[in-house]
Amino acid sequence: MKYIVPEYYKHFVCKCGECRHSCCDGWPIRISRKEYYHLLGIECSDKLRTKLDCALKLCHEPGNGNYAEISNDWRGICMLHREDGLCALQAELGANSLPEVCRLYPRNTKRLIDNCECSCSNSCEKVVELLINYKEPLRFEENELSISPEFDIMLPPQKYDLCIKSRSIIQDRSFPLSERFISLGNLLYGNDIYSKRSDNLSLAFQLLHVLDKYFESSISICDYCKESQDYYSIEGKEMLSEEDMNLIAKKHKSASDHLEVILPNWQIVFEELVVNHMFYNDFPYTGNLDHRNDAFLSLAAMYSFLRFNILGFMSDKTDPDKLVDFLAAMFRLIEHSNFKYIAMNLLKKEKYSAQDCVPQLLLI
Repeated sequence: MKYIVPEYYKHFVCKCGECRHSCCDGWPIRISRKEYYHLLGIECSDKLRTKLDCALKLCHEPGNGNYAEISNDWRGICMLHREDGLCALQAELGANSLPEVCRLYPRNTKRLIDNCECSCSNSCEKVVELLINYKEPLRFEENELSISPEFDIMLPPQKYDLCIKSRSIIQDRSFPLSERFISLGNLLYGNDIYSKRSDNLSLAFQLLHVLDKYFESSISICDYCKESQDYYSIEGKEMLSEEDMNLIAKKHKSASDHLEVILPNWQIVFEELVVNHMFYNDFPYTGNLDHRNDAFLSLAAMYSFLRFNILGFMSDKTDPDKLVDFLAAMFRLIEHSNFKYIAMNLLKKEKYSAQDCVPQLLLI
């Protein structure tokens, strides 16, 4: 079957046991009713049987697609994950024994009205490594794949064209990345509302502190968030004082200068990650977000959340592997949870107008 895929797709190969942080770290794997009963009765060694019996459990509210899950151990690691980095199920019985989500990850396959798409999640360490080394604007090409679409996304041509237009705006390198975001927001809102600029980023710091506090307990990112908050001297603080804001502003500037040194092409790296994320999520028709401007608010929150925390985390580091680990962990939260809805609603809950907060967030 023919799919539209990102150019890097042909170079993607799972790192298997060489992955520093397995894709199943930090979140349970949901499986269907059919897969659950298949694994309950599958013929295997006694050792694997014991692992499966301990790992498999029904979801709190079982549905046909999310009927059961393969649980994590006390470290937040899949109970079928071996110490050598391999999956015990795949190592013993082969890839065909895996549930569909494990077999396809990090791929996301969709059938649209006129074509099919296969994208890869930024939550995969290998995908991030490929994107970080990508220099040209990400392009998409047709490829023959021997897999069936998981989802039907019925986007009419007009909506599909807006997806392409949105990505092309973020890829226009004749403007700084923040300006590209502003142009995208104005396009989706249908008006020039994101025109305010300010050198004072206090409002953005407040909003990002709210986001950090909400997500800091996520097993995927807790260690990274702690390091970032330690750098900004805001860990454990409920409210930020004016003195806190001034200190954050100084540390933010210092960390920004450091990132420019260790990653001078950071705007290109973020562009590649954002565009790949947009393709993966059919932006601006992401999930069940009712309005295109809501999708944009979530995208702006995601970008600023990433940049704010990456500045804090990398403030004393130069190792590119640390950068990759951070990004993959962050996208495990962003792309495999309700981050987009929560982030958007938290911004709205703070009762700041989009015209005020979005330009500041994009200047982080």
